[in-house]
This record gives sequence, structure tokens and C-alpha cells, in this order.
Amino acid sequence: GVVLALSGFQNPLRGHLRAAATAMGAEYRPDWTPECTHLVCAFPRTPKAARARQQGGVVVGARWIWECQKQGRRLSCGPYLLDGSASSGSEGEEADEAPPPPRPSPKGKKGAGPPQM
Repeated sequence: GVVLALSGFQNPLRGHLRAAATAMGAEYRPDWTPECTHLVCAFPRTPKAARARQQGGVVVGARWIWECQKQGRRLSCGPYLLDGSASSGSEGEEADEAPPPPRPSPKGKKGAGPPQM
């Protein structure tokens, strides 16, 4: 399963990310620990992101959570990876700061329950 920590996000966005991830079955940790599998970062080049990579974690942008939520399933991290190199330009960072998508309408809540991570 997914065990994640968040880095670089302020409330209310931080709370929205945490709620979206846990609603899909992810476990949340307030700080990066060795048991974490994913670090969701606002910025790719931070000490926390470097430590997560050194410990084998996957560092992704917030868009990964929003897209998993939108599609109702856990997606590959590949397109959402923040590699920490200069090639991760500011355009990607700005996109990760975007507010959460609109809440689904009541008719969208029919079905088998929340998507799973």
C-alpha cells in the first residue's frame, strides 16, 4: 500500500491532499519516516525530498493524488515524479500548487465507494 508524507504544502491545501489520499486507502505520516513509500512535494529540490530519495522513496507532485482521485484508481507515479534536477522547471511546481478539483456532485457518489490506492 501507499504510506505517504507531504512536504511544502500549507493548509488548506495540505488538508485536502491528506484527505484525498486517505480516502483512497493511503496511510498518512506527518513526517517522512523509513516506512513511507511516497513523498508528495510542492518543490522537488528540498532536503526532505533528497532524504526520501536516499531511503528509496518515490517523490511525486500533488497532481498524482488529484489524478488518482479523478480516475478512481492508483496511477503509475512515472508522469508525476519530481526528480530534483534542473529539468523539473517551475511550470511543474506551479501546477502542483493548484487547488483541489471541485468536489464530485452527489450523483457522482454512486458506485462501489471511494477509489483505492
